[in-house]
Amino acid sequence: MGYSARFSMNINKKLNQIITQNISFKKNGFGMVDAILSISLLAGVITYGIYFSSLRLGTVHSSNLIRSINKEIERDIERLKLDLWSMSYDKNSGEYRLSNQTCSNFSEEIINLPSWVLDSSSENEMIQSWQPGKERSKVFSGGKVLITRELNISAPINNESLNNSIATLNYRVQWGENNKHWLSIDLTPEAHSWCEQII
Repeated sequence: MGYSARFSMNINKKLNQIITQNISFKKNGFGMVDAILSISLLAGVITYGIYFSSLRLGTVHSSNLIRSINKEIERDIERLKLDLWSMSYDKNSGEYRLSNQTCSNFSEEIINLPSWVLDSSSENEMIQSWQPGKERSKVFSGGKVLITRELNISAPINNESLNNSIATLNYRVQWGENNKHWLSIDLTPEAHSWCEQII
């Protein structure tokens, strides 16, 4: 056997070994394209997972914040309600004593309630604001929420001959870029039948 024949057999043998190794690699492992696709898919799954987790956390935080604001306003209304029940009550006689002035416009009585004034340095007594703290709820930590209540007095209907016997409490809430009207409540001194019916 000549040199060229042996050289040709060696080359064929080495080519067969390389082909066999490539086939074995393809059967037992990933190619470059497969690896890139796998990494891309994994990155996509992780990205979407983080995105939807942050959406869920944002929704849970928003829900907790709204529930805590509702509870805080409810507590404030309960305090005012207790003071209103005792307003103009004479303990000696056990009766309610209201003047005609109170029945026609009782804004003065409301702003003089113990639970009305929250900040003695307020420029307008009809508007009171406060920032609930973290002792009320964890979502209030950092003083990021401002609750404001405003008192407006109006007539029962649009008629100038009637007195201004309706007091409306408007609650507004501010946090971040939000500034929303939250709740309105109408109050009247006739709730206890203290005053003569106008209509």
